Amino acid sequence: MTLAPGTSPGVAHSLDPALLEREREHFDRHYADEASQGVATLSDYDRVRYTNPPADTIFPREYYYHLLSPIKGKRVMEIAAGNGIDAAILTHNGAELSSYDLSPESIALVEERCRVNGTTGRLRTQVTGDFDAAFVGETFDHIVGYAALHHLPDTDTLAERVYERLSPGGTAVFAEPVLNSKLLGFARRCVPFAIDDMTDDERPLTDADLRRFGESFDGMHCRYFQLTSRVWRLWPNRWSLAVALHKLDAKLLKLPLMNRLATVCVVSYTRER
Repeated sequence: MTLAPGTSPGVAHSLDPALLEREREHFDRHYADEASQGVATLSDYDRVRYTNPPADTIFPREYYYHLLSPIKGKRVMEIAAGNGIDAAILTHNGAELSSYDLSPESIALVEERCRVNGTTGRLRTQVTGDFDAAFVGETFDHIVGYAALHHLPDTDTLAERVYERLSPGGTAVFAEPVLNSKLLGFARRCVPFAIDDMTDDERPLTDADLRRFGESFDGMHCRYFQLTSRVWRLWPNRWSLAVALHKLDAKLLKLPLMNRLATVCVVSYTRER
């Protein structure tokens, strides 16, 4: 199974309704097409890979799950359910998951993916594009999202509401595309094709965006990934190439200022009290 971001937005209530409709239509088509190709169970490799991965992993998704481990029995809210890969992993690892998305096709795919993996007993879903309307009145040990925040123009006010819905001692963990180099941004615009499937309304985040989001919290920690390895999705079946590029990135990112060229940041925000 190839794991790709494929995540649609869990959108704050202040968004333009026209934007919401564009996003919903885009992701309804995307996930309906993905579902039509069949839904597989997690491989034995992925079941092991995303259960308590090490802190020094070279892969962003493994690090995302490192920050959440151990998650068994924890109450988790997932912003933007996407294609259900993370819902399947979270529930496989024992999380009590409440997952929402604005796309009905996304939620149908999430439910089917957890069904085939035998974890529907730990899953609740809701179709909504409004964080405040999702699982109203409940608090969680973790609030998470993989490639979710960068869809949202109003992350500053969202941060305050995420903080309020975390239980004391809880964490919010996100993995987001980032773009901190104007030169890199110019180079991307010159490339005649896109590596990732993006909507017209989304944009990568910057370090400044992530820091502003963190102002509502008691602590923040981030780690950067993907320099050369960004291109591996052009050859998704070349796993040896993916590993080699991620290893190269891990070495390059130890050098001064290389974080500014990274394209993914995995970040955790903590609520202490």
